[in-house]
Amino acid sequence: MPGWKYAFSLTRPAVQAATPPGTVRLIEHSITRENGRYVDRVANYPMPTLDPADPLNWAPWRKVVCMVSVSLYAFVSNFISACMAPALPIWNLQFPDDPKGVDQLMQLVAYNILLMGLGNVWLVPLANIFGRRPIILLSTLMLFISTVCGATTANFYGILVVRMFQGFAASASETVVPAIVGEMFFVHERGAWMAFYTAALAGGSVVGGISGGYIAIRLGWFQVFWVSAALAGLVFICSVLWIPETIYDRGAHCLPIQRNLPRPSRYMPRTPAPYLSLVTLPSMRMTVPSRFRWTGGMSSDLTWYQPSSSGDLTSSASTTPRMSKQGRSSHATGVTGFNVPNLPQSAFPPYTYEDSLKLGMYRGRIWYQFKKPWYTLRLPAVWVVMLQYGGLVGAVAVISTVGPLILSLQPYEWGQNTGLLFIGALIGIVVGGLATGFLADYRLKKLAKNQDHGYAEPESRLPIMLPALAIGTGGLLVFGFCAQYPGQYQWVGLEFAYGMVAFALAQVPSIWFSYLIDAYNQLASDCFVIICIFRGVIPFIWLVFVIQWVQRDGYLIPFGGFTVIMSVFSLLIVPLLWTGKRMRIATARYVVSNQ
Repeated sequence: MPGWKYAFSLTRPAVQAATPPGTVRLIEHSITRENGRYVDRVANYPMPTLDPADPLNWAPWRKVVCMVSVSLYAFVSNFISACMAPALPIWNLQFPDDPKGVDQLMQLVAYNILLMGLGNVWLVPLANIFGRRPIILLSTLMLFISTVCGATTANFYGILVVRMFQGFAASASETVVPAIVGEMFFVHERGAWMAFYTAALAGGSVVGGISGGYIAIRLGWFQVFWVSAALAGLVFICSVLWIPETIYDRGAHCLPIQRNLPRPSRYMPRTPAPYLSLVTLPSMRMTVPSRFRWTGGMSSDLTWYQPSSSGDLTSSASTTPRMSKQGRSSHATGVTGFNVPNLPQSAFPPYTYEDSLKLGMYRGRIWYQFKKPWYTLRLPAVWVVMLQYGGLVGAVAVISTVGPLILSLQPYEWGQNTGLLFIGALIGIVVGGLATGFLADYRLKKLAKNQDHGYAEPESRLPIMLPALAIGTGGLLVFGFCAQYPGQYQWVGLEFAYGMVAFALAQVPSIWFSYLIDAYNQLASDCFVIICIFRGVIPFIWLVFVIQWVQRDGYLIPFGGFTVIMSVFSLLIVPLLWTGKRMRIATARYVVSNQ
């Protein structure tokens, strides 16, 4: 792809000064006067408009309620997926007339996980066309209906079909919801909220794993579906009431315009837009999408960029000025106009609760929206994320399915208590979620503050994952060893190993999702499609073959093989740590032309 040779030929100072998509000026040094001295200030990026319908301008309570609702959707989706695993050994006890082998029972988990990934092939493009809200409503309604059907279906293969529909309906929780996080919060806020969402995502699997066996034993096997249906119904109600539309087309805010005024205008946001230096990215000069080009008169106070103080390679280049094409999709769907920089806030109508419930968005370009996710395979980070995330989900799926079977046999014979294996995972998720919530945004702001230009780079979050990847990979080997050599206290090792993998699952996708949103902005939801396809395919393959492999070679060899595979996936982060920004420079033309 054009740009790779150029990107890797730049000197290190030139790379540090470059501002490809994803690099923003987060810290403004000595620009705010407090107590008689100038102090640094954290800039808000993306730059919000003055429209109250802009999700960045929503009141904090509205954002919190929306986040709790979408996180509840993620929690319940994974609860429904995981609660079946500890109930599998109970099938033959409660239905002796319809006995099933272990490999057949595991299909109830494997196909559910597969459809949780493949469902995004349809749901994410539809969410990009018709909006986030209608797809969330459709998905949660389908989750509720399919779960009720499962409670009333006595045939095994009918239940298998229901589990596939449940997986399809739950798939939006892992793609559309992260996109909502990116659309509601500024760069320096996303890490903590993404950690909150990811903890809910992983926590659903753990709570489902703990409770599924108890429900099946004490209330009956099909009561698992009734409990799940009640939770799915609650999610649907919350979605109807508290999840507004978050797509808001800022147009030129994808490539911020700096307004050069002799003095600040009282109608402009207090935080200046971070600039994009086209000088350091000559391949991007002619790739601005035509729908964002201003064809009106020339204005002397609109520029494409503000040259950086140190590191631009040449003098400034001229490009066609533009004004931002602003679509108020949140509650005036289909009405687009130009966002004049000095337009007073009173020119925008208020954003009411009734406005937040409206539907009807249509953005067109259907065929393009369905093709666009596959183009993101040219981005190296997408490959790394989908392999690491898929590998961790596969590890959790295998442990959560095989673990209860191990604990139901001698010398443990835990019976209905096999779900207690998930206690270790719960501890790992809590610790991983808290660590991520504290470190992700803290490290981003600290590194930006220590730099003269105040740039925030998406890659600054990545080193946080290194311990988590090592711990999660090691947890697979520990689990295989303890499963191979059972003993009176080996269950402690199984618990600890599951906690190690769960710690990684709570941290790694959280940081990676924040990275993709920071680095690729509007392309992030398309990246999530490809990632979640592999998130479904890798666990499906592992679950299909793990039983045969275990029966032939025991536990240590299969889990040792999984450890080797996960080690290779984990090492793929190293190139991004060292050359991630160069890769973003190389792919900048593609990112900008597809915003």
